[in-house]
Amino acid sequence: MNRRSTLALLASAILAFTASANAQSTLKNATFDVSKITRDNFYDVVVPLAKAEGRVVMYNFAGSFAQMWNEGLIKPFEKKYGIKVEYSDVKGDQANQQLIAIQKAGQNAPVDAFFDGGGSYPVLSAANVIANVDLGSVLPNLATVPAEFKDVVFGKEVHGTFPIVHRNQTAIGYDSALIDAKDVPTDFDELLAWSEKNPKKFAVTLPSKGGSGGGFLQSVALNYTTGACHDRLTDYSKSREENDDWAMSDPCLQPVWDYFSKLFESAELTNGNADTLNLINNKQAVMGTVWEDHVMTFLADKELPETFKMTLLKNGQIGSGDAFIIPANAVHPAAAMLLINEAFSADFQAFKMETKASRSPRPDIDGGKVSADKRRFMLPDSVYPALSLPANWPMGDALAKALEEKVLAGL
Repeated sequence: MNRRSTLALLASAILAFTASANAQSTLKNATFDVSKITRDNFYDVVVPLAKAEGRVVMYNFAGSFAQMWNEGLIKPFEKKYGIKVEYSDVKGDQANQQLIAIQKAGQNAPVDAFFDGGGSYPVLSAANVIANVDLGSVLPNLATVPAEFKDVVFGKEVHGTFPIVHRNQTAIGYDSALIDAKDVPTDFDELLAWSEKNPKKFAVTLPSKGGSGGGFLQSVALNYTTGACHDRLTDYSKSREENDDWAMSDPCLQPVWDYFSKLFESAELTNGNADTLNLINNKQAVMGTVWEDHVMTFLADKELPETFKMTLLKNGQIGSGDAFIIPANAVHPAAAMLLINEAFSADFQAFKMETKASRSPRPDIDGGKVSADKRRFMLPDSVYPALSLPANWPMGDALAKALEEKVLAGL
């Protein structure tokens, strides 16, 4: 693009914030017409606008990711563009409710770029919190990201507004110094038998207290159901209320409740993902439900033994992911777009995988990008990604509520 056409396009973008331009975008505070931005002109148009805004506010819902964001994304971004990033760790549910309340009140959002949980899209989109900006089609660094991580996410049509920047995987983790390789369970039946033979040595995160337990519950349900019942578990079109009613009442799920009734007689139940890992670190448990990326955090902090390993069970276990959004009433939308684009860069995605075992949505960033020293702590190629199943978190929540009543209430 020559200098004259670049200046003309930039002027057009800035002056286009009129009634007609405003109708094309839900970005309340944009001084530009988002519809005029393309992947080809992104840097020419957005960088000057972002620098004029001068700063960007970022929220992070995953507390263990703070150092990764600061070292791998924020410091390089500030050095590259001279734009200040104001960063805060938040609790995802509380931040979601805050943004919903602010949106209803017609006020400006306190955040511009929000790294939020993968299950947050339904509640935020229903409240019109998420800006109607197709980041998947506009941001240059999302060009190679498959549609399943930017257009249809967890079965929901998100139209590029909720791109998955971080992929994670639930798994079964164990201390290989305390269990022979031949005794490591390979399927759900073997896991139950191992737990019954080794009481209180298998730690299960309660689904209502942590995602590794919720993912395990979904995985068990997918393993022990067939036909229409199995299909219903992966039906993303149903409302939360419909899922709740079905999970509580359909007899086809009885094998799931039977499995957990038996498992909970021998397993150790924990109140969080960290609690499960702490039990294994303290050798009170040998095996447990885990997140792959959370394990890497504990290993880096020397809170797990280097003999810790992970596997996925036959028929698969739930994998998930978390996304970036721009609120519709963000104050610095151009800077937010620029920051999110950098979060999808090859350099940051490789850094993220190396430091957090954080799987990338980019097909060119895989386990081969990770050093041998870190790779040995990640899921082996023999099970990942072949045994990774897509999450359905609204259904997972419904199953967790039913589990409370049908199994946990009777313990």
